[in-house]
Amino acid sequence: MKRLALLAIPAALALIVAGAAGARAQATRIQVAAAMNAADERPAPKGDVSGARGTFSATVTKSDAGAVLNWELTFANLSGPATAAHIHVADRGQPGPVAVPLCAPCTSGATGTANINPTVLTALETDRAYVNVHTALNPAGEIRDQLSPVATVRTTLSAARERPKPKGSVRRAKGLFTATVTKQGDSAVIAWRLTFSRLTGRAGAAHIHRGQPGKAGPVIVPLCAPCRSGVRGRATVGASVLAALEAGRAYVNIHTARNPAGEVRGQIRAVPLTVS
Repeated sequence: MKRLALLAIPAALALIVAGAAGARAQATRIQVAAAMNAADERPAPKGDVSGARGTFSATVTKSDAGAVLNWELTFANLSGPATAAHIHVADRGQPGPVAVPLCAPCTSGATGTANINPTVLTALETDRAYVNVHTALNPAGEIRDQLSPVATVRTTLSAARERPKPKGSVRRAKGLFTATVTKQGDSAVIAWRLTFSRLTGRAGAAHIHRGQPGKAGPVIVPLCAPCRSGVRGRATVGASVLAALEAGRAYVNIHTARNPAGEVRGQIRAVPLTVS
């Protein structure tokens, strides 16, 4: 459930992309997010904190000294007032030292700006930084979550982009694929939605394939089979798929009985999850 909260991060935190789609996506700004709860805190917090929750979102913008973090923090149902909040550096499930002080004391809805050095920036990009909120009852931390780079992608699907060229009356066939990609070290979680209309027949399957624009490639993420318009799903992918997404070398297509190799297709733009 906590990862679903990441999907609610406002789209206003746009990602500025630099570089060509044929190389790994480089960005001067990325988004990071976290959905905090007590179960993830180490050591385990005291008291009845089962309902304690929080969200953290930030843009990370490259600077000469590393990066600038513009952040927002919300929380609810803590055991008492929030005495402080910080970003720490440590692997998942491990406590670590404070790297970025955020506020002390803190109120829900707090915002701020902080400079971060290259070490902290690397930790944010590689699943080695977390955010937590402290209280008097739990001075070591009451709620926590690992910080993850997050990007939203959107691609339109058409028959004109399909390779090989589809058969039949497909001029008006179309689709739309949207996804939120949450990076977690060398893997990622993709939360996606697919809509389509005016296909030649039932959508037998849809996939993410590896391939550059205009080239056909192998399936790397099965999405649905058969598919209905409006279908949603989640997939956890490994390093090779993540690399293809970051490089812009992946596309989505929908298959029908008339066009088993694919009827409509759309290239996924390079997903920017690393600051250049």
